[in-house]
Amino acid sequence: MKKLILLGVQGCPTCAKLDANVKKAVGSLNSPVDVEKITDAEKIMEIGAGGLPAVIIDSQVKALRRVPTVEELRTWLQ
Repeated sequence: MKKLILLGVQGCPTCAKLDANVKKAVGSLNSPVDVEKITDAEKIMEIGAGGLPAVIIDSQVKALRRVPTVEELRTWLQ
């Protein structure tokens, strides 16, 4: 099972768009994905991804400071 971590903050429109794209991508896959959303500033600092929003898949930073497309997310999760 793939592990996807989203880093972002509450109330951020860019982060909301990322959430929507992730839901669409995960919903279109036949395999389960463990999705965790982290909005706690302290935890985000511990991870140290380098910017927000961020997408981490299986401990690899895949996107920083941008919203990947649904197709990009699907490709990374397959």
